[in-house]
Amino acid sequence: MFTYKEASCFLGRTLELKGKDIELAVTLDVGPRIISLRKPGGGSIMFEDTADAVNKDCSSVYGEGKVWHIYGGHRIWLSPESEATYYPDNEPVSYKITPDGCIFTPPAWEKAEVQPILQIRFMPEGGAEIAMGMTNLSDAARELCIWSLTVLKPGGVLEAGLPTKDTGYLPNRNIVLWPYTDIKDERLEIRNDKLIVKSSTSATKPLKVGYHNPDIVTKYTFGGTVFVKAAPGGEGAYPDFFCNVETYTSNLIHEVETLSPIVRVEAGKTLWHTERWELH
Repeated sequence: MFTYKEASCFLGRTLELKGKDIELAVTLDVGPRIISLRKPGGGSIMFEDTADAVNKDCSSVYGEGKVWHIYGGHRIWLSPESEATYYPDNEPVSYKITPDGCIFTPPAWEKAEVQPILQIRFMPEGGAEIAMGMTNLSDAARELCIWSLTVLKPGGVLEAGLPTKDTGYLPNRNIVLWPYTDIKDERLEIRNDKLIVKSSTSATKPLKVGYHNPDIVTKYTFGGTVFVKAAPGGEGAYPDFFCNVETYTSNLIHEVETLSPIVRVEAGKTLWHTERWELH
């Protein structure tokens, strides 16, 4: 059903995983990051920060000399965004092969008091399921929200479906903008049933937009590859003015992001958020 082997990238060791119609590579010396995503025989559509262009000094939270690096690829985060979310995940990652994929476990996030878990499962019919967990390591129940960020190469087109259900007197769509987003930006197009965001390596400023959809489906077209990322919307509260889908783009990257509901997680319990990935 799938094959695996250790390999390497600019970040050191990786584990390469090959399914029926999708190939992934996950970093083992930092992260974890799904640093490569491609069709068999094709090129990866993931952004790789080989120049370390995106990093952040996080010593005010995590100690002198600690630096967070985007690295590129897909990562697990916590929302809402704050200084504490920039955890310096710069240590080796352990992994365990399962019958249908692999589980990756980095060291626990100190001070944040969570244990991230990344589980990849290959589907018999094709594609892969990406399950992200956060275990509450504190001594008390607390609210957690998993933020799933896939950092892709710029130059593609994202289509993100908007809700279309007729809700009568009540609203059925929310469009959320960040302070640096120009509503007249030509990269952003809003239609009745979807958002379209084009990215460009020549962009002079970033753009970020979000919304809520009870049935999340996004499509990023880059070259000859179409990356479909789907997730259940879930009920409950969400951060960022009730967003469970967000996208950010600059001249360097195009991020496609989904979020779990904000959930009260008991001590020792794990919150999960799962996406389905397909390549066409």
